[in-house]
Amino acid sequence: MRERVVWIVSVLICLAALLTNPATREFTLWNLLVQAAIFIPSACIPAWRTNRMSYVDFAWPAGVLALGIQGFVFAAETTPLTIIGATAFTLTGLRLMYWGCLVVKPGWLKEEFPRYQYQRLVWEKAGLSGERLNLQYGISVQATANMSYFALPSIIIATNPRGGLHPVEIAAIVLWLAAFVYESVADVQKARFLGGYASDSRDVCDTGLWRYSRHPNYFGQWAQWSAAVLLAVPSAIALYERSPVVSWVITTVGLLFLVRAIYTVMVYYSGAVPAEHYSVLKRPAYRQYQAEVNRFFPGPRRKSDLLQEEAAVLPHGSDHGLGRLGG
Repeated sequence: MRERVVWIVSVLICLAALLTNPATREFTLWNLLVQAAIFIPSACIPAWRTNRMSYVDFAWPAGVLALGIQGFVFAAETTPLTIIGATAFTLTGLRLMYWGCLVVKPGWLKEEFPRYQYQRLVWEKAGLSGERLNLQYGISVQATANMSYFALPSIIIATNPRGGLHPVEIAAIVLWLAAFVYESVADVQKARFLGGYASDSRDVCDTGLWRYSRHPNYFGQWAQWSAAVLLAVPSAIALYERSPVVSWVITTVGLLFLVRAIYTVMVYYSGAVPAEHYSVLKRPAYRQYQAEVNRFFPGPRRKSDLLQEEAAVLPHGSDHGLGRLGG
């Protein structure tokens, strides 16, 4: 409960800073309305009726896409920077929506996605009762993120009327393009390995980029958001002279905080940790994969004989550990 209170207060502070700044007020007000118009009918209402949170996987990318479109609409000037910033959010939203459609193509959300099944375990451990209310809170976290912290790069870039590109912005564009390609390649490799997302394969995807990171898709997405933050830094500095000091400090700190926030989402909230909870249960070889490959940041593989070591210490004829690995 404490974490929920902290999140709500931090979102309100971020929104207050954006709304009290004349340079960011209009974009922020419209974005509040747009995100609510997306999340309420496409995620909140269906989740209340069906007790499934998975609908948010379509609302959130649609919200990111909306941030990109609004970046074009509310740009102070049409410049290479504002066009590139808005295009980045638009492409990110479109890509996420495309893969989301592939996930549900075999059957329209007949079952809750594993990461949201995992959320129920988290709520149960925390002693939080009232499943429907918990689902609505979980959806509201993603909605309010799109209204506040996740919107900061798009909103801040839109305030910059300067033509031309700063060297920092050029570096950010290169980083974003590389990360976009990296995540896209990882998704294609995983889809090919599984033969489509409908597969219930018990094998471990250990090919291509997946040989060096257990979640290269999540890493690529985090890198894209980090690049968006870097792209917004020169605009944030330029915004200082046109902003109330307190509002500017809050939005700038929030912009930098976004790098850590996206990492937390990609690893702990709806990314690596929830996915691996079920991968270990479904795939006997996954623990060996965990022992050899970095969870998030790509890196060289480690040598490990985890399964053989565990088998060696078991009493003869016992399947205690191996039975657990097989789920």
